[in-house]
Amino acid sequence: MIRGGFFGWEFTIKLLYVIFGIILCIYDWRKNNRKDYFWVLIFGTILYIGSEIMLFLFGGRVMQEKFLFGVNITSMHWLTIPLMAVADVVIVAIIALFFADRLRNSETRKKWGIIFILWLFCRDVIPYVILFGLGYNFATIPIGDPLIPSRRNMTEIGTLIALSTLVVIGLIWLFRTDKKSRKRGFYMIGVTIIYMAAWTIGEWFAGQRWIEIGPELAPPLLQFGMLLYDIVIEMGLFTLCFLAIPSLLKLIKKQE
Repeated sequence: MIRGGFFGWEFTIKLLYVIFGIILCIYDWRKNNRKDYFWVLIFGTILYIGSEIMLFLFGGRVMQEKFLFGVNITSMHWLTIPLMAVADVVIVAIIALFFADRLRNSETRKKWGIIFILWLFCRDVIPYVILFGLGYNFATIPIGDPLIPSRRNMTEIGTLIALSTLVVIGLIWLFRTDKKSRKRGFYMIGVTIIYMAAWTIGEWFAGQRWIEIGPELAPPLLQFGMLLYDIVIEMGLFTLCFLAIPSLLKLIKKQE
């Protein structure tokens, strides 16, 4: 998978995402007197940092220069790996759970449904429409360019084994837990898939995300399949384990 966009190399945005995610954790804790989001943050960070370390060690992810507030932090792997892991995946899971918890409640569904749509529109429609208007689109992507900001091998065997194991754990919890927790899990998966679909379509539309096989652009059907796999499996089902594991350890209480 190739990511040619600003979010690939600009770690200032990633840091701001992490701060935003922590604010959501604090808000939900104070509002609902629960620490669920902190447990998702902690377990998600531990689990996905492991995945990013494997990608780094085995060359599964290749990135060019990385910047934080204008400072080149490319060689600071102790900083870039955890920051990328948390911002790119864990915070997405927290945002998805935040909206899911409010959308599954009939009393707050309408209000937070509108907010969710506005969030997607502002985050994943307006920026990419602007990029498209500036001439960035699928027809202008630099296929095979070795200086692309971010490349990730989606078939790295170690990552696939770990991913599959954690997806299975999440699904086992989902179908064995109580009814209300199961509903929470399904809503989290649904919101994550909608969120990631909007993000992926926006980036594809503006020529910021695509699939290559070697130096060549993958055939359209394969591209669709791999992007769908990223949305549904790598994000929708994988991130469920961030909620499932602390729930299995009884750190997150069953839903009342």
